[in-house]
Amino acid sequence: MSNDELKSKISRRHIATFAKHMLCPYSILNTDQNGVLSKQGVKDFKMYPYRMRSDFYAGDSIANDDVLLEKISETLGGGDRGKRPLLLLSDGKDSMSLALAYAYLGRKIDTITFLRRDDEQLKNFISSTCNRLGHTAHFVEVDEILTGFDKETFLAACKEMKTPVLDQGFLFFLFGLQTFFSKNNFNPIDYLVVDGLGNDETFGYLPSKNQIRSFRLAKLGLWRLLPPFSRSFKWYLRSPAESHGDLSALACFYPISASYDLNAYFSKIEADTEALSFIDFRAFSRGSFHDHQCMMGKTITSANYLGAAIVFPWIEPSLANYVFNLPQVAKFDFSLLTNKVALRQLLENKLGWQQQKRGVDLYFDLDMPSFKANILAAIVPSNLIQIIDSNRLLPEYVKKRAYLELLNLYGFCLGQGMSKSDIEALLLR
Repeated sequence: MSNDELKSKISRRHIATFAKHMLCPYSILNTDQNGVLSKQGVKDFKMYPYRMRSDFYAGDSIANDDVLLEKISETLGGGDRGKRPLLLLSDGKDSMSLALAYAYLGRKIDTITFLRRDDEQLKNFISSTCNRLGHTAHFVEVDEILTGFDKETFLAACKEMKTPVLDQGFLFFLFGLQTFFSKNNFNPIDYLVVDGLGNDETFGYLPSKNQIRSFRLAKLGLWRLLPPFSRSFKWYLRSPAESHGDLSALACFYPISASYDLNAYFSKIEADTEALSFIDFRAFSRGSFHDHQCMMGKTITSANYLGAAIVFPWIEPSLANYVFNLPQVAKFDFSLLTNKVALRQLLENKLGWQQQKRGVDLYFDLDMPSFKANILAAIVPSNLIQIIDSNRLLPEYVKKRAYLELLNLYGFCLGQGMSKSDIEALLLR
């Protein structure tokens, strides 16, 4: 199906669902395949191949550093199609293991890291690791990215979205990649962008402590008591589906009333807090939908617009099936909320890697007056921005997320040919 054909199927109700939840299940987007929606997601959940509590899981993969490294390397061997790999590199497990695998193959590649302002610690770590592995490290800082913003480029890129991409990183990925190619005088068509996303759903998508607490609170049903005008409290008192992170910040500021009820769709969330219940549901909702539609969507849209190819090695079937069927102890320790155990061991043994998880979201560095005047207001009408501005109940970081989601959604809707009044109706009625 072509991009235009898919877009023509996306109704305002579908778009509203993205705006409210940052995702929309595939069977809702593609109801013509089965004629009717799968009842409350039960059929889709049972057919989902990455459930620990299912016959899909055999647990018979060999948990060994060399085997895991070989399996990762196999996904990188022949898929470049004559293009130069450009690895999106952080100090995290997923992308760092891909850098290790390229070195294992004897290949020296370019890496790119988007930096928060004055993050010398990360820059030094990436530089030293790349030097050790033989790769060339490139860095683009947040201020360079924002300086490169161009309205027409942003709107043209939004037309590449198959579905709304509400990930707050889209702006930074689009103009970060563009800045990399421009300042180095590289042609994007020569490159294959390599993204390390996609292995949470096969390794076991663990919740945070806050998400566990939020889910337990959600099962009490208090979220149902919130009156319609108390949207801001949704950020703190979430529904079961929303407690796992599937909540757009936009839903805390705008009515967005015409969306599908994803709590009904995701009805197979077990009422207990047993480990595999959490992991299976999070793989299904966050891994299958949120990661693919939002997080991967920002990279796909950016690369497609710029003319580069794109690959996600961790979702290649051979590697995904190997990882999914690792013994449980090699995947996660739910009691300690420790994930990707085998991957941690591989990096510790081969690189001495012992990094702690850190937040590197670039939107924290936004200078809000400058961002709103020079970027947001260039796309979004002031009356919609004012709704977020005037909110006194939610903290600044939630507002920053909402501004960026609004920017993406508005750009997508304009790319769909919707008028300003149509978009306002989508958000406000």
